[in-house]
Amino acid sequence: DLTPEQAESAKEAYGIPATALAPGHDRHPLTLRLLAEVRAALPPGVPGRPDTEDVFGAHLDLLCVRAAVRIAAAADEQPRGAAVRRLAARVAGQVHEAARRCLGPGQGELDRAAFEEIFPWRTGWASAVLTEGLLVPAGAGYRFAHEELGDWVQGAHLDLDAALRSLVHRWHRGSGGTVRPPSTEGEPRSLPVPRHRIGPVIQAMVLLGRRQGTAALAHRMADLIEALDRLWTDEGPRDEDAAWWAAHLLGGSLLRVPDARPYLGVLRVLAGRITRRSAAPEGPGDLGAYGEFGPWFWRRLRLPEEDRIDLLRRLVPADGLPRTDGDERYLDAVARRLALDAPAVQPLLCRWFTDERPLLVGPDAPDVPLR
Repeated sequence: DLTPEQAESAKEAYGIPATALAPGHDRHPLTLRLLAEVRAALPPGVPGRPDTEDVFGAHLDLLCVRAAVRIAAAADEQPRGAAVRRLAARVAGQVHEAARRCLGPGQGELDRAAFEEIFPWRTGWASAVLTEGLLVPAGAGYRFAHEELGDWVQGAHLDLDAALRSLVHRWHRGSGGTVRPPSTEGEPRSLPVPRHRIGPVIQAMVLLGRRQGTAALAHRMADLIEALDRLWTDEGPRDEDAAWWAAHLLGGSLLRVPDARPYLGVLRVLAGRITRRSAAPEGPGDLGAYGEFGPWFWRRLRLPEEDRIDLLRRLVPADGLPRTDGDERYLDAVARRLALDAPAVQPLLCRWFTDERPLLVGPDAPDVPLR
């Protein structure tokens, strides 16, 4: 996301009022850009404070209407009103079909045959969607022009639970799965899902929280934490690829939700796992898959300062001794918050005096715990 200052500059450049977007969605670069395009096509004074999903949906509808007008013009027709809406609905249906096809094996693109089947050239559909920027040529096929918008459309059609099982849960015994077997020469093997295709899965998780409630999403997040425990033990990773997916899906969805407060329970469990892992014989320097949740992650969460400082309090015991490699510690993140807003943060830090947990020490430190 943009910083508050960058977001204000972007709104000013796009002519977007300060309160045009819902809270938690007004610093997202693509949301601001697409909202500006939607507002330019609407009459002035349209009420409402849309969120990112509303903006994505409105922009997709706008492009489908424009494509429908081009398709009608190519057929020497002059549809108006309801006829344009019906044709735009057909275009939208084909766009969603393209999104479903993109979820299949491959790199998230439509091959030329699939593209021409969905958007025939002879009837002007292909040129219409390309001209309006719904899709663009990419290598030997086509992809959505805006990757994040494409991920959002694809995420709406993804079977999330099936995807989580395939990517994560089938590879640890705790969910009834099996350990990934070693490849045998001459045996066919399924290709792993490319890691850059994580976007639709994260979008599907965020959509789950919006459509089925925060409890449904929190349950999936908690399952990913349990999977991390089983996939990366003190002896090392049992399945490094599955652990990567678990950590990045958990972190990506927590950073993407507009308000992380409903997931404070998940975040407290995650902080506890990090602290517990840091107490293992390998020490704070080897957090395994939990190393993906460094101080930068906790700074970016959309949380009130009180909740953020409390989470960092839980994480400080995982720091160990000051580092000489320049890596940021959780305590350094707290110091940054204090420097940014001392009057607000200082009273919150006073509560830390009730925390009597010992801090971790390194192998060369005195044999006395620091408090």
